[in-house]
Amino acid sequence: MKAAIIILGNQWVCPYVNTYRRIFDKLGCSYDVILWDRDGSDASAPIRYSSGKANLDNPIVKAWHYLRYADFLKKTISENGYDRLVVSGPHLAILLSGILRKRYKGHYVIDYRDISVEQHLLLGGVYSKVLKDGFCNVISSPGFREHLPREYSYLVSHNFDYNVACSALKDSLPLWKAGSVIDVLTIGYIRNYDSNVRIVQALGGDSGYRLKFVGRGDAALALESYARANGLDNVEFSGFYEKKDEAMIVGACDFINIFFPNDVVHSAIMSNRFYLALIHKKPVIVTEGSVQAAYVKEYGLGVVTDGGEGLSDEIERYLSSFDYAEFCNKCNELLAVFVKEHQALERALADFVR
Repeated sequence: MKAAIIILGNQWVCPYVNTYRRIFDKLGCSYDVILWDRDGSDASAPIRYSSGKANLDNPIVKAWHYLRYADFLKKTISENGYDRLVVSGPHLAILLSGILRKRYKGHYVIDYRDISVEQHLLLGGVYSKVLKDGFCNVISSPGFREHLPREYSYLVSHNFDYNVACSALKDSLPLWKAGSVIDVLTIGYIRNYDSNVRIVQALGGDSGYRLKFVGRGDAALALESYARANGLDNVEFSGFYEKKDEAMIVGACDFINIFFPNDVVHSAIMSNRFYLALIHKKPVIVTEGSVQAAYVKEYGLGVVTDGGEGLSDEIERYLSSFDYAEFCNKCNELLAVFVKEHQALERALADFVR
């Protein structure tokens, strides 16, 4: 039995590949990871498609490379004779629909993490057929269910390290750092300039807050330029960080910023930062109307906001009745739900490679 895990980009922007790796390793299933090396960071990967220095911001160039990658995948799949396939992203599922439904019916998993091209009227039917003929369908957020065909079932693959999440449920409660300055952390891939700049505008220049952006991404430089141009000394940028340092970085903050654009695409997703917040017991700042906001309201996990000028007052109101021990218990309560859902996924994948 040999499987292929096929992802849409570099491994550092697709951390969920580690979920499949861990499960397949545990099950003793041989597998390859096939990826699209977009930035050169996976030059040593055994099986990769490289787009070199192509300008992927150009939609025509990007579409051409999607087609090239699909051809590369078809050739690689045929040459290596995989028994099972895990295919990430609707783009690839649609481009590979022929080989999936003809040669791998019932022997592939579709992994869905972003609302995308499958919402197009002309492509939705193709994607629905791919969902129908797979072994199972995996989504990274329960918020996606309302955007996908209702006649199929979906397992949730949460974007956390399962072992770390389980350990967090057993660990003793950390201490709440009650400092005079509230550290608000944005960590990971720094994107969505328009939403993040609203947080900078709301809290930048306020001596009661320190905003830390740790990571790289297409919005990082623009946000840093904005902060510098406006003399916002309480906004810091650290750039790339090592994964091994993540726990230390998160542990030093007071709030985690997960304020996303208020649109259909972003309102349905679960951010990696949300899981970091649950594991490290940190309150969050999330967007009103999102699936994350629903969890925050139900469990009392932070501030739900529209990102306006009153954000500081909203944070202060939240902290005025903050019971950290109760907060930690609520984090664990929700984390336990997610762990249980992950265990259901693991059982399904065990059947998949049996």
